[in-house]
Amino acid sequence: MMQKRILTGATLGALSALWPTLLCAITHATMSPLERALSGAICGEGPQTLEFLGHCLACWSGAAAFAAAALLVALAPSRQRALRAAT
Repeated sequence: MMQKRILTGATLGALSALWPTLLCAITHATMSPLERALSGAICGEGPQTLEFLGHCLACWSGAAAFAAAALLVALAPSRQRALRAAT
């Protein structure tokens, strides 16, 4: 059970690190040629959007959501401790 928690937390942590890149790749792949030519940002949102380190708000909010999920998994009490505390 502990290995599953570690694996889940590590997977969510890796996804939080990769999310801005994945979102940008998906956004770029679904753009029309005209949209690609007009986009000026790394993530394809265009120069009119607010950016931080080259990524838009959608990139960072997705990364934060995955990081929060990884933290919740890491901090969740194990079932064995919860069962011992209940008895």
